[in-house]
Amino acid sequence: MKLKTFPILVVALLLGATLFFSCKKTPAAPPTQSIAMGPAVTIQQLRNMYNGINIKFTSNTILHGVVTCDEASGNLYKQVYIRDYSGTFAATNYYGAMSLHFLSGTSGFLTVGDSIAINLNGSLLDKSGGGALQIDSLIAIDQIVHLKSGLNPQPLVVIMPQLNTYSNTIGGGFIYDGQLVKLNNVEFVSSELGTTYAIYQAPPVIAPPQNVNKYLGDSLRNTIVAYNSGYANFATEPIPSNRGSIIGVANLYTTMQLTIRSFADINLNNPYQSIVYDTITQNFSCAGLASKSPILLTGWTNIAYKGSLTWQGSQYGNPFSLYGNPLNWKYAPGASNYYHSPSDVENDMWLISPPINGHNGTGRLLDFSLAEQYGTATRLVSVLVSNSFDGTHIIPSEWADISSLFPNIPPTTANQSNNGTVSFKYTHPGNSLFTPSPVHISPSLNANGNFYIAFRYQSNINSPDSTGVTYLLGTLVLK
Repeated sequence: MKLKTFPILVVALLLGATLFFSCKKTPAAPPTQSIAMGPAVTIQQLRNMYNGINIKFTSNTILHGVVTCDEASGNLYKQVYIRDYSGTFAATNYYGAMSLHFLSGTSGFLTVGDSIAINLNGSLLDKSGGGALQIDSLIAIDQIVHLKSGLNPQPLVVIMPQLNTYSNTIGGGFIYDGQLVKLNNVEFVSSELGTTYAIYQAPPVIAPPQNVNKYLGDSLRNTIVAYNSGYANFATEPIPSNRGSIIGVANLYTTMQLTIRSFADINLNNPYQSIVYDTITQNFSCAGLASKSPILLTGWTNIAYKGSLTWQGSQYGNPFSLYGNPLNWKYAPGASNYYHSPSDVENDMWLISPPINGHNGTGRLLDFSLAEQYGTATRLVSVLVSNSFDGTHIIPSEWADISSLFPNIPPTTANQSNNGTVSFKYTHPGNSLFTPSPVHISPSLNANGNFYIAFRYQSNINSPDSTGVTYLLGTLVLK
């Protein structure tokens, strides 16, 4: 069989045509991935349809959104946040927001400002381990189509208490969960200063990087956890002793917390603000507390004077129900030695207030609420004042015990809490559930006229069998 050959002229013409068209200055548009056909759904509709049971999407369902937080900094992995305009709350500018979880990383594929279409077919609508609603088990390359890039989603400017805003409506829950937010006039609590945002273990260390919760505070004594991954590209940066603004994603992990988006979103450029308080109304149930984690509250100092235990976050009440309703699941500063080690039986832990203006020796009015669980007949908590605390070192002889002014400090039987139900009552005579009755305190003052209040818990010291006795601190009122 003879092989067919092209004449040389034909080959030359074909070659010339190829060179001519390959040199055109206007390239052809790159191929685009088509959007799957199927009904559209919004973030708010997804929140509305969730009733506590995971939903598996088995047909094409299309969700549109704009990426507000990506994996570029390493503080997130296999996860991004998106938002749309389907929200029902004016406080969130009617943004709907949600987390997308992927089976593999998306760094470089999804970027802040990308407008995308997500085909939910094959994915799950479920809750994370911390209680946040999410789209789970996504495959980015198969289920994401880019529609536009270069958008600039702006954060919602909020103050810390707003982040705990809760709606009992269907599809409600914590309304800022998943939202891109900006906090102004904040600073990390004093014990965090100079530490790094997380712990990165550089080779040849075998141990993996460690994720770390850092605590942010504001001038109103509000505190919130800022979560940082050991893989973040700013993990080894030291936390400055400055005040300023931070942008991140507010998200639910048992309590509301903040995930910092990038190092560029940390703008702490103003002087650190050490506040001397004139009055304090401190409700200690806040987002800065986490169960069995040491307490880090703005202005407060938490010290283990003997043993290794400190005041910790204590959880009480009922767990989450449908739609993320926390019901009575709350947190309070707790003192207990239930988790002591065999070599750490005796514990002496101090929770110390910020500096308080003594008004030139005229004194102040004070009351606070406490509850006790698993108590004994011996009182383990005492209240003290000092005018010489240096913010770090405890010298017990320089503190005056004023516990006698508060006769209803447990173990008064009226303050006992049974069967997991916590009963907070004020400790000044009156023993009220709701109304403080402040008593006058008048510590002798030093040159700066300030003083401190301490709550001291001593276990297995004055009472040899007090393991497990727990005290919870509810509200402090100082006028």
